[in-house]
Amino acid sequence: MKQMMVTALDRTLPIYIELMGWNEWQEEFDRPEGYHCYHWLHTTSGEGQFECAGSTVTLAPNQGILLPPHVPHRYVTLSHPWSTWYVTFNGNLAPTIVSSLGLATSTVITWEPESRMAKLHRRSHKLALSHLDFNGMEGSSFLYRFLMDLKRYGQVDKQRSHSQHSLRLMPLFQYMEKNFHNPSIGLGDLSSYADLSSQRLNYLFKITTGMSPYQYLINLRIQKAKEYLINDRTLTIKSISSLVGFLDDSHFVSTFRNFENMTPLRFRELS
Repeated sequence: MKQMMVTALDRTLPIYIELMGWNEWQEEFDRPEGYHCYHWLHTTSGEGQFECAGSTVTLAPNQGILLPPHVPHRYVTLSHPWSTWYVTFNGNLAPTIVSSLGLATSTVITWEPESRMAKLHRRSHKLALSHLDFNGMEGSSFLYRFLMDLKRYGQVDKQRSHSQHSLRLMPLFQYMEKNFHNPSIGLGDLSSYADLSSQRLNYLFKITTGMSPYQYLINLRIQKAKEYLINDRTLTIKSISSLVGFLDDSHFVSTFRNFENMTPLRFRELS
């Protein structure tokens, strides 16, 4: 267990670690008033029983739970030993970060044994031992990366993780990268290439990118247009419009303005 030395400066960070540890023999805990800050606990080996929010769940290896502050909970050992890794954290933006990442709380989160999450306890132990400045900014960076990994690899209610969805769409991302200049590409072509229904493809894109496949394609075209505007100033706006898959340069200009709040020409002038 490592109790962090939290300084006044650390408390101004968006997010910081308060306590972190790896228990090879996890003991029983009963907190009827919860913990005063965010609390993460996951199983590295064995099994434990976790009670909170009126439900009882089993935490097996590669399973954990994230509790907001002041949530009553209790956990006990089901096997001997039950080994766990835990971290408690706080910060002015801790609730905002947890919420914006869409992290599930007070419920079991699972990940694949080969993911980064599976070796997190060993990695954190080495960092805490080798870095004298692991408190403060180093700890904050580690914590943010942990939450990002939880977002990327975590699975709730047997749903696929963000990483698994991204992997499923990777061939299509590569296809769009190679063919963004083709103005005839439509949702039907993308669905056919991915071998998915348009409804399923829309769903996967929404949960992976927050956009529809068409919105993603337009966003990609605007990104490529920005590269042309910066890297080759001899190209006209009309030429760039054609190079990135727009049939009409006026449509390109209006679309670019919608994305960047300025015209392509103005973007070039400011770059």
